[in-house]
Amino acid sequence: MKSKPVNIFSICALCMFSIVLFSCKSNVEKNTAPEKVIPAIPAVSDIVMYELFIHNFSNEGTINAVTARLDELKDLGINTIWLMPIQPIGQIEKKGTYGSPYSISDYYAVNPDYGTKADFKRLVDSVHAKGLFIIIDEVANHTAWDNAWVKDHPDWYTKDSTGKMIPPVPDWTDVADLNYDNPALRQEMIRSMKYWIDSFNIDGYRCDVAGEVPFDWWKECIGELRKSRPVMMLAEGDDPKLYDSGFDMTYGWQMYSAIKQVWNGKRPVSAVDTILAKEKSGYPSSYRPIRFSDNHDENSWDNVPAVKFQSAEGAKAAFVALVMLPGVPLLYNGQEVGYGTRINLFEKYNIDWTANGDLRQFYKDVIHLYKTSDILKVGSVQYIATESKDILVYTRSMNDSMMVVMVNVRNKEAAVAMPKELSGRQFNNAFTGESWSVSDKIKFAPFEYKVLKAIPAK
Repeated sequence: MKSKPVNIFSICALCMFSIVLFSCKSNVEKNTAPEKVIPAIPAVSDIVMYELFIHNFSNEGTINAVTARLDELKDLGINTIWLMPIQPIGQIEKKGTYGSPYSISDYYAVNPDYGTKADFKRLVDSVHAKGLFIIIDEVANHTAWDNAWVKDHPDWYTKDSTGKMIPPVPDWTDVADLNYDNPALRQEMIRSMKYWIDSFNIDGYRCDVAGEVPFDWWKECIGELRKSRPVMMLAEGDDPKLYDSGFDMTYGWQMYSAIKQVWNGKRPVSAVDTILAKEKSGYPSSYRPIRFSDNHDENSWDNVPAVKFQSAEGAKAAFVALVMLPGVPLLYNGQEVGYGTRINLFEKYNIDWTANGDLRQFYKDVIHLYKTSDILKVGSVQYIATESKDILVYTRSMNDSMMVVMVNVRNKEAAVAMPKELSGRQFNNAFTGESWSVSDKIKFAPFEYKVLKAIPAK
């Protein structure tokens, strides 16, 4: 049978049509793929933070155990979770049974004892789905001795006069100090931080010993991170230059130290006014310190709140005095149930999370008051001097609104005359909304606190 002639033009046209059709289909599929949702991070004044130690947040000590308890954290009232380091821990010269979480052997990996990268991604996604936010610890100052950089890039480390790598301070024997004079190190550390933002959509970083890393590098680094997405940045440090470097929050060490000394009779209540004056004169208007009565360092190297502040009631009073000041409230892993054992960073603890339900309710109430009070979040602060050596008094004000914080700093009954600055006004109990009758002498039980809200004049 004779073959029909082939129409080359028709074949070419058919091929072109198929290519265009396939291309269109691919574009449709590409365009309909779900995009990564980037949550709008909260204003710094809206942040209430919880520091979480994965190893000791559950008996399992895993990422998945954290994911399972997110509703519990949300119920507490916090909106931002700070995870202590999630990367593998160095084993060379390690301290204690498990080593320090701040001795990182691989910046791009998840500690296998905690879980997998898939587990971590699920945690971040779950956090965002519940309207919460998550930051992780960044250790930019040093690495573990068994980090691959030690062998592959020895020029990235600080050396002594003999050419030997050294720790940042003599006691930190489990880590090696990084040398930020090296341009390659500076770029690699930025790349490692961008990795967790770009790949897992975290909301920012808490940066360990930030004051020991060059400020110009932080400025470059934070600028690069914010090209990917908005991030919140907390520096472990209190140098005012950290704000020029791009940080949103620093540590309120001076106020924490003053409150602890006041509670232990080593400084007068006016020490709070001294620190407030230093904070006002020494920092930019963007200054936002975290206000804590406990964190992993103060807990491990000092003691639990009930010891540092004389008693469980003293610890509650100190928390009120601190978090009602301008700043960012912080709770530490186990603080809400009054865990009575110091949490050594290198060991494992099993916390009873069902204990002390009344204490948990106390923290919920204080956090709720903070979150629902613009005065506490953004109002001005004024220390009020009184004749009492035992009662701390200060006000928070915004426009015509005012709140008064009064705290008995002693484990004994005390009284104070109504300050003349507050006379003639009517108040409600800020926690209950009930009216509070003004008297010439205000009496306090041991470590009692009163938070009052002025009733607007009619």
